[in-house]
Amino acid sequence: MLSLVLVMCWANVAFAQDGSFTASVDQNKIGVGEQFQVTFTIAGGSVNGSTNFRPPDFSPLLVVSGPNTSQSFQIINGQMSGSIVYSYVLYARATGKFAIGPASIDNRGKAVKTEPIQIEVVQGKPKPAQQQAAAPDAASMADNVFIKATSDKQRVRVGEQLTVTYKIYTRVSISGFDLAKAPTFEGFWSEDFEQPHTPQLTTEVVNGKQYRAAIIKKTALFATQAGNLKIAPIEVRCAVQVQSQRKSKDPFDTFFNDPFFQQMQTVNVDFKSNPLAVAVEPLPAIVPAGFAGAVGKYSFSAMVDKNNLRAGDPITLRVTVTGIGNVKLVSLPKPNLPADIEAYEPKISEDITRDGGIIKGKKSAEYLMIPRNAGVRTIEPMTFSYYDLEKNQFLTSRSPKFEFTITPGREFAVGSGVPSKEDVRLLGDDIRFLKLSMGKLERVTESPFSSPWFGAGMVVPPILFVGAFIYRKRREKIYGDMPRLMFEKAGKEASKRLKAAKDLLAKGNTEHYHAEISKALMGY
Repeated sequence: MLSLVLVMCWANVAFAQDGSFTASVDQNKIGVGEQFQVTFTIAGGSVNGSTNFRPPDFSPLLVVSGPNTSQSFQIINGQMSGSIVYSYVLYARATGKFAIGPASIDNRGKAVKTEPIQIEVVQGKPKPAQQQAAAPDAASMADNVFIKATSDKQRVRVGEQLTVTYKIYTRVSISGFDLAKAPTFEGFWSEDFEQPHTPQLTTEVVNGKQYRAAIIKKTALFATQAGNLKIAPIEVRCAVQVQSQRKSKDPFDTFFNDPFFQQMQTVNVDFKSNPLAVAVEPLPAIVPAGFAGAVGKYSFSAMVDKNNLRAGDPITLRVTVTGIGNVKLVSLPKPNLPADIEAYEPKISEDITRDGGIIKGKKSAEYLMIPRNAGVRTIEPMTFSYYDLEKNQFLTSRSPKFEFTITPGREFAVGSGVPSKEDVRLLGDDIRFLKLSMGKLERVTESPFSSPWFGAGMVVPPILFVGAFIYRKRREKIYGDMPRLMFEKAGKEASKRLKAAKDLLAKGNTEHYHAEISKALMGY
């Protein structure tokens, strides 16, 4: 209670007397690649607490951390005074002599600046004038701060979800943390759960000691291969507040030697979590037709918007898979269409949710189809198979058989508004604006029949017509044989994704590299 009263009183009377504004470094000679700390201290009473502090330009040095702010107060002979400290951790990239310019504040309408500081950066590690206490590292602070990785499952099937949670445990003050190195999930497809900007702190007891704990990362993993898979550790850089290793020049701190009055400093320490191992069992070797790697709990449906129409009118076919599992990697069944029903590329849509730590959602494909001839056409049932983890067996769903009664119609059905791709191109060529003037006339000096362009115009169109006829017949034959079409497209699709995976690997992006490999295998 007394401390609270003192703090409230200091907030009102701080800097009532004249004070000082100084800059200092923990060492003037440093080695290339080393870090050092620059501190700006506002002490006394002539400077108001809202000082509008403006740091100097630290270039060509790099700022690793800062500004880290701390405040303190003291009472000497009944007089109360306080101080505000702004500290930065800098990094030297090249040798040479550098000057850290002055910082400035506003005091009673006037700008107050610190003196510049000269530093020297040398090659190698300089020998200090006197041995200093070693800076804290992860090993020395392992009893106070550590990162723990846990998995909700140690044994899963290929394609089954497991959730890995990374927690930070601390018994000291941490002003912030950043992900220094993301974990690698080789052999897994990963989906991150969104975490709040401000972690929720809980109290946990580990080995008889009480810690404050917070979740810093939570990821759902889906194994894409069988075997004993390793999950590499995560590395987190924490800004830990510790007592300053430098001796204070303030006689007040020296006299009392009390940690409450000692100056605190913030240091960056890298912590690494424990690795994990997961045993992944393969799926049964005998799989049903229509299985493309879906594991979990799914439902499958297909529907069309009409069954009776005229030639040239559009039909919409919607194929949907809904359920729990890695919905993004689910391959939707493709319809086997008659040769004279033209289909555009499907519109794929996904709706993924991560509620309750479970990945689930819906994936749909919408096909726009146009029949060209009258008659009765049929789309055979499509099958979708998946491995049910609860029943430990493959289950297969089948869509209904769709029959269409198509009556004769013009090539441009009235009101349809959906011409073919070829029709759209022809419309752009057929429409011409009316000319309101005759234009410039020129005398023809030679017969147009003797021009080489005339001969080419007589020969090229028949060749193009024959080529277009052969191309259309071949296309109808291919689309009439879906297994052959799938065989021809599978290699091209896999080659394209493998090339993209090669580019990702060259860039060092291993996480998306393995995801691209998984897509290539699933797609093939």
